[in-house]
Amino acid sequence: MTSAMPPTQHRFKVSAVFAVYNVARFLPDLLTSLERQTYPLRQTQLVFVDDGSTDDSLAILRRWASGREDHVVVTTQANAWVAAARNTGIELVDAEWVTFADPDDVFDDRYFEEVVKFIDLHGAPRVGMLATHQMRLNEGQELLNTHPLRMKFAKGSRIIDLDQEPVIQLAVNSAFFRVDDIRAHGIEFDGRVRPVFEDAHFIGRYLLATRKSDIGVLASAKYHYRMRGDGTSLMETHFDHPGKYTDVLRHGALDLLERAERVGSVPRWLENTVLYDLFWYFKNERALNSPSALAPPSTFDEFHRLVAAIRSKISDDAIHSFDIMWVEFAVRRALLIGYSGMSERPTYAKLERVDEVRQHVKITYWFTGDRPAERIVVDGREVAPVYAKDQDFVFYGRTVLRQRHLWIERARLTRLWVDGRVLPFTRGERYEPEEALTLRQLKPQILGQRKRLENKWADVDTPATRYLRRTAAAVYGKARRGVYKRRLEDAILGVSVRTKSVRDRFQDAWVFMDRNTDANDNAEHLYRWVRTHHPEVNAWFVLDAKSRDWARLEAEGFRLVAHKSRDWLKLLLHAKHLASSHIDVYVVSPLDRRRYGEPRFTFTWLQHGVTNYDISRWVNAKPAELFVTVTPQEKRSIAGDGPYTFTEREVVLTGFPRHDELLRKRRSMPVEDQDLILIMPTWRKKLAGVQVPGSNERLKNPAFLTSEYAEQYNQLVGSERVRDLAARTGKRIVFMPHPNMRPYLADFDIPEWVEVWDFATKNVQDVLARAAVMVTDYSSLGFEAAFLDVPLVYFQFDAASFFDGTHVGRRGYFDYVRDGFGPVAEDVPGVEAALEQIGAADYASAPVHRGRAEEAFVTRDERNCERVFRSMQALDGGPRIDEPVGTRSAVGSA
Repeated sequence: MTSAMPPTQHRFKVSAVFAVYNVARFLPDLLTSLERQTYPLRQTQLVFVDDGSTDDSLAILRRWASGREDHVVVTTQANAWVAAARNTGIELVDAEWVTFADPDDVFDDRYFEEVVKFIDLHGAPRVGMLATHQMRLNEGQELLNTHPLRMKFAKGSRIIDLDQEPVIQLAVNSAFFRVDDIRAHGIEFDGRVRPVFEDAHFIGRYLLATRKSDIGVLASAKYHYRMRGDGTSLMETHFDHPGKYTDVLRHGALDLLERAERVGSVPRWLENTVLYDLFWYFKNERALNSPSALAPPSTFDEFHRLVAAIRSKISDDAIHSFDIMWVEFAVRRALLIGYSGMSERPTYAKLERVDEVRQHVKITYWFTGDRPAERIVVDGREVAPVYAKDQDFVFYGRTVLRQRHLWIERARLTRLWVDGRVLPFTRGERYEPEEALTLRQLKPQILGQRKRLENKWADVDTPATRYLRRTAAAVYGKARRGVYKRRLEDAILGVSVRTKSVRDRFQDAWVFMDRNTDANDNAEHLYRWVRTHHPEVNAWFVLDAKSRDWARLEAEGFRLVAHKSRDWLKLLLHAKHLASSHIDVYVVSPLDRRRYGEPRFTFTWLQHGVTNYDISRWVNAKPAELFVTVTPQEKRSIAGDGPYTFTEREVVLTGFPRHDELLRKRRSMPVEDQDLILIMPTWRKKLAGVQVPGSNERLKNPAFLTSEYAEQYNQLVGSERVRDLAARTGKRIVFMPHPNMRPYLADFDIPEWVEVWDFATKNVQDVLARAAVMVTDYSSLGFEAAFLDVPLVYFQFDAASFFDGTHVGRRGYFDYVRDGFGPVAEDVPGVEAALEQIGAADYASAPVHRGRAEEAFVTRDERNCERVFRSMQALDGGPRIDEPVGTRSAVGSA
């Protein structure tokens, strides 16, 4: 280790270095916050390094620095990245301590005063670094204390020994460093570590070189980190950068671990630092809307090699005990066993659940590589599993971890052999026993002991007046939160829900709902069939009383219950089944479990559209006991080996209930009335405007009309070639966009020959029944059209960006070119040519596309409602249905 230089005299106690690049619109806020500092600004050195900005940043800084040259330095250089700009700034610093603030952020008024006060009180030579409290400033100028690493400030300002409390600091913008130590050890920002992690790398090198484990934590010094609403910050735009998956790991994380090994062992704070960053790679892959979908596949092999090298230098205990943020067990397990280079075999099997109706037991275990040899012995006889599958956990193109899901017969004695070894059973996930006693075992033991010692008489030494005030405050707080009111309401409900009239009305109810605000989906169609064919079933339909569908269904005789009403609550407490076309949390978990306990009903997901993308990240955690599918390919993708947890037990090929009526409407529609050229695009989430606070409404996005999406559909809707085709063949052009486009329609240049139809006033089934051809992009309505043998054209000008992670689904089993039911066009001329070809064929699909539809849609027999109903009965112990393997595929024949 390099010997430290003796401290030198500096003009300033603290300095701030700013690497500036094209932030002119944010600089006024920063400069204003500097002018408002309670600590004399002239006693703070400010160094601004313009990194080749192309906007007015440099001019703004020079104007502001005029007259402040005694403590403000402004310099400029050719664009060389933030690391080079900060290194330039270090050379210009003449202070004892330096921070590297970001020029788009702002400081609390007392920021530098609090920092200097802490230095004066606690800045002993043994303290090597200071960490200030980073707050988040959102686009509404609200300060939020939501940073994932905020817990180190929970105990207030203090000195932390990293060897005893291995907290982490990742950002240099909210940290201060000793300038003499930086220079003595030749520490600088490494320009190879990009686009992220350069801060953590600098901090890690600094702490390893100085060997100072004491850091100051300043809860009172607030740094306001700006969350840009326009998505232009580096932290929001780096996911497609190849360096994130290669250079960051090689020159950043791996470099730090190797440096630590050269001077001794890897300290726990460094393991935590590396794990925090590494876990985010894996957590992003498991997220619903994840920009890691943009990761370049060309980097994947190197990414996994680097992760394996990093993993080899991190202890198992560090992975086990990491608690700085929540980490899904599967992610932790993937890092533990997924990079050993060998096929890892399970050491235990977990008992997941018991199905007391069908007398089945579910067990799971983890492994890597090929599935191990498996032997199940139930009450002395060897059996095969009733249902089984392997769930693959794929990270950046590689199956890193696998989980085996087994449903077996319930018995008195069950043994499971894996690769010739009997596995012990456990009721929860567990780690391997450790030879050493570590914090992972100590922390839960300490917390458990504290909890056991807690009782309402433990504070008998508290003075009576203080105890009375505290008790009164607690009572007042509960009253304000409505605790006592809820307890009274629950007591009244407990009586009313058990009255004979309520039991007679709702006992063993089958509850159906689509969205709470809308009907006319699979649940409505299934409810209608059940009421007609099985009036003995106590069926009810849930809907908002203010829904536009309420009056229609009420006039038809539906037994309606208003969503969120008192009757709705009583209905769900008595319900036996809940079936919905949607699987949002408010649908599957309608009641607060802490207040009302576990639900009695089983949930059936009727689906809203055919699943052709990978939505496993969204639905795996949902409690679907029955998962309705439409095509054999869709069912295999969900129930077969792959990313989903669901097995053949839950996933059933029945077809959609609404397809029965859709098919009848199409078959009864005369060919001459099938006269619509339908243009039906779906939405793009990234085009949504800013959400109105406290509402589901959004303001209009001013950039919408200049987006590629708007330009392409404006061009298509105004196509004269499509107009001429419609005129030649006697068709009408109908533009029926996604409801989210409604606010923008007035801004579209829609010609007089195009009719604009609205989902709010048109029944989509009636519209599809009249279609001669449909143009869509990625909408599930394309499957509806193909089900009816309506010719399709897929307009996919933005396929790369559509699958960038902003939508719930990622690419799945369905490839539009290989598996689609129509040609794929990438521009408007391509759509025009495809429509002309379909029109020339008298509006019939090409044989290849019609053949794909015949293979996919095996439920064109108008018995879908019956199959779903029988499948729901099977949840109560009835027989499983015989699933269709093929039906007469022509839509024109029943």
